[in-house]
Amino acid sequence: MKRTIVGAVVALTALTLVGCSSSEGDHVAVATTTSTATTTTTVAPKTTAPPKTTTAVMRDFWIRVDRDGYATMNVNGTYTDAELESAFNEQKRIWTSTKKGDGWFIEINCGDGQSAEGGARQANGKFAITALGAARTGLEKGGSEFEALPNRQPCPLQLDATAAGAVTADDVIAAIKVAGLPVVDPRTNTSFCAESGCVQLVTTDYFSVYQFADQAKADKFAAAWPLHYQNGLVFLRYTGDGSDPTDPALIPQYNAVLDQVMAG
Repeated sequence: MKRTIVGAVVALTALTLVGCSSSEGDHVAVATTTSTATTTTTVAPKTTAPPKTTTAVMRDFWIRVDRDGYATMNVNGTYTDAELESAFNEQKRIWTSTKKGDGWFIEINCGDGQSAEGGARQANGKFAITALGAARTGLEKGGSEFEALPNRQPCPLQLDATAAGAVTADDVIAAIKVAGLPVVDPRTNTSFCAESGCVQLVTTDYFSVYQFADQAKADKFAAAWPLHYQNGLVFLRYTGDGSDPTDPALIPQYNAVLDQVMAG
């Protein structure tokens, strides 16, 4: 599915949506016959900040910059169109908000890590951050284009790097919510720590939850953060300053929830 987003203010007109996939769905069933990609063009008003990815369809990915303006996104497992687009939009959001580069061409492939190469192509996307990026990508400034390949080859089954029954970062987030403690805008950002051995990272505005499969790697990575609390293969990282510092009064409560979850 090809989707184009134009970052300019225009009058709203009636749009015809043809065969657009739902925002949630099962893994893609790959066809053996040739079909034509469905194209959807979306015109949106210009905004000062990129839209956040819908966390309901967010899945893990790794991003690798190949050269200026070109990057490869690897996904471990067969993703739906919506999940691929969600991953693309998340990377677009991150690099647009941090003003990284002028514009980017991103190819999304199968791969079980950041350095994996040669996996089957799953989708293509591009977006423009600056006027120079717009010129390079053929888009308007702030615009983007995404296309999931209609007859893509399936990726190998997702490799699970954790032991059966291991506590996940998602488990900790769920327990903190049940305890009634603040969990603001949770999103998966595993690509930020995958090279260091983490298997899942869930970030919120006030804290982050890191999950590892190897104790030595967990200990080494946790030690790099002055304000953290670790229990086994999982640790909580807090922020002492910046725009969203963690409330010191909440830290012992977050820690207690982690201890309860790890104790089973």
